[in-house]
Amino acid sequence: MGTIEIRDIKAEPGEKAFGFLEVGTTSVSTYRIPVAVINGVEEGKTLGVLGGIHGTEFASIEAVIRVIQELDPKKMKGAVLAIPVVNGPHFEHRSAFLSPFDQLNQNRVFPGNPEGTLSRRTAYVVFSEVVSKCDALLDNHGGDINEDIDNMVIARQGDNEDMNKVAREMAACYPTKYITLMERGGGLTMTAMDEYGIPCVTSEAGTPFPVRERHIRFHYEGIMNVLRYFGILEGKPNMVKPLVNPKRHRFTAKQGGIWHSFVELGQSVKAGEEVGNMTDLFGNLLETYKAPEDSVVSFLRIFYSVNCGEALIGFTVLK
Repeated sequence: MGTIEIRDIKAEPGEKAFGFLEVGTTSVSTYRIPVAVINGVEEGKTLGVLGGIHGTEFASIEAVIRVIQELDPKKMKGAVLAIPVVNGPHFEHRSAFLSPFDQLNQNRVFPGNPEGTLSRRTAYVVFSEVVSKCDALLDNHGGDINEDIDNMVIARQGDNEDMNKVAREMAACYPTKYITLMERGGGLTMTAMDEYGIPCVTSEAGTPFPVRERHIRFHYEGIMNVLRYFGILEGKPNMVKPLVNPKRHRFTAKQGGIWHSFVELGQSVKAGEEVGNMTDLFGNLLETYKAPEDSVVSFLRIFYSVNCGEALIGFTVLK
């Protein structure tokens, strides 16, 4: 590989370099994006790896950091451009879903705008200065403040079937039981398929509290297998044969109250099994929820208090 430069971050072949890209200011602070450039000694593909698009999805952030630390550029063909925490404001303030500065969801504003508010400027810098240099993109996510999400992967699908196939195979590099195909970018990082013509995959696993090792490993193993898939690392990727677009169910609250879950994330449930209930503030039963069919609990609400319309529990049918 030749020299890789992103502003003042410079890595020669066989080198690893770290730095920050300034994206914008608030009234009192300057926000920067941390970027790691890991440049292999031989020519090859360049993989973009993102974490912290939502700054409280900690398992994905920890996985990206581990990858940055463990990769040896002297044993690589190609390069990795990694951002462990894209959304600094969300990470620092630990706010749910939206930036505390402009009230935007960071993963709904790509490809961004250099003249926009902080979230849009962040998206623009990530795309124009990092993702534009990549041959493929991995965006690692998980549950936000009030969510617990079990292992799943989304593969972007567009008009180019060859690229679609690569995205599906990238998704199969994660140790997942199922993948979901998504046809539209909609301001997500997967808009990179439209902007730069590269395959894009988003992984989902984890919750902020606790940061489980099994969810960190899910992201980490997926990233490392994708690196083997592209030949950036030596070795054959360990790929699974997941279900594609399995049937899913989700319950939302008809009214506000208190949520009680009777099941754990990843638990298998039988049709008709009672999985949780909602009560009012006096403990009076408002609603009982039962599994719609034999399935696995793939999403759980963490928060005790609930407002009307908020998600409570989700199921995936693995058959």
